[in-house]
Amino acid sequence: MFLFALACTGAEPDPAETDGPLYYEDVAPILADNCVSCHQEGQIAPFYLVDYDSVSVVGSQIADSVTDRRMPPFLADNSGECNTYEHAAWLEDDEIATIVDWVDAGMPEGDPANAPELPAAPTGLEERATHSLVMDTPYIADFEGADDDYRCFIIDPGLTEDGYVTAFEIDPGDPEIVHHVIVYHPSDEAALASAYELEEDAGGNGYTCFGGPNVDSSMVAAWAPGRMIWDYPEGTGIKVEAGMPLIVQMHYNNGGTSNEDATTVNFEIQPEVDEELISFFWVNSDIAIPPGEELHEESQKTSFKNYTGYSGDLDILGVGPHMHSIGHSEYAEVQFKDTDETACLVDVPRWDFNWQFAYMFEERIRVSGGDKLLLECNYDSSDRTDTTYWGDGTGDEMCLLTLYVTVPQ
Repeated sequence: MFLFALACTGAEPDPAETDGPLYYEDVAPILADNCVSCHQEGQIAPFYLVDYDSVSVVGSQIADSVTDRRMPPFLADNSGECNTYEHAAWLEDDEIATIVDWVDAGMPEGDPANAPELPAAPTGLEERATHSLVMDTPYIADFEGADDDYRCFIIDPGLTEDGYVTAFEIDPGDPEIVHHVIVYHPSDEAALASAYELEEDAGGNGYTCFGGPNVDSSMVAAWAPGRMIWDYPEGTGIKVEAGMPLIVQMHYNNGGTSNEDATTVNFEIQPEVDEELISFFWVNSDIAIPPGEELHEESQKTSFKNYTGYSGDLDILGVGPHMHSIGHSEYAEVQFKDTDETACLVDVPRWDFNWQFAYMFEERIRVSGGDKLLLECNYDSSDRTDTTYWGDGTGDEMCLLTLYVTVPQ
């Protein structure tokens, strides 16, 4: 999150004497559609963008941030050069030009009578939530001798019938130390029993679980800073079984004073969906990033059959790129085996560790088992003095892509 410094606005031009953009008529609608949901009272942004007075004092900084596409926080290129995504917080070039031209013209106010209606503050799942995973006993994260603490908790959502997770919400108990949350579904009763054994060996209240839950399982939900609520594509959901407790992996980082956390996960679970959504982790763990390089590339290519185990067709509905703190950019594409054609899945030209999202396509992409997936991750190791390898710690690195797919019927 970028905190804009205050700046003087200068003399106010007469709206009648300018042919350029005006705040209420031209700039305010752009901010209302793309910025105000966060930049209002009670939301994550540390300052407001709700009226002329609050916007004009930071106008030049807003122009800089949208020109560099630091804001709104949407890392994937949504221009169509690669792909386009649902619910994209992405300004079009003409919208950016409007803001820049308005600032250059001295930020004329316009007529307050033309102010757009401001969006309501975002709400949680509220009445949509059907089940929750609640850490009844707070956990005190252990940073003794380490910067990170990975802890898995076994929690029963109380599901009496099989269903499908169609949306979820993460409510971190201590947002300052909760780095990410992943919810896993044990593959069977044997896997669940193994998880309980790990918890018992650890003395209760969860168990240490670097890298994953350490039992056979599949991912149900994943959260990292930058999103609180996620809806899976309409008509889809990830299956969860009745009577099966889930495993919540917490990654804690940046130890503070109390380090006490009791995170809650809320689910919307529907009894039926049109298509079952399946998630796969595409991992290139064979990475070695030398120190002192401004741009170092690690890439890997393999077939979807090798990656997913499916030899037939799959529909890709979305992806979630992931790297750590020295990540520079990430790119993934499909290479179709029967043609020379490719399909770009995601292009993140400016990685930002603080904003991690999944990106759902406006149009799904069908692939077959023999088609290949290319994943490229680039890093800036300028300030490192040692080689950086794959690892779960924040100081380590990753080259990872989550794929959300369905199996065509």
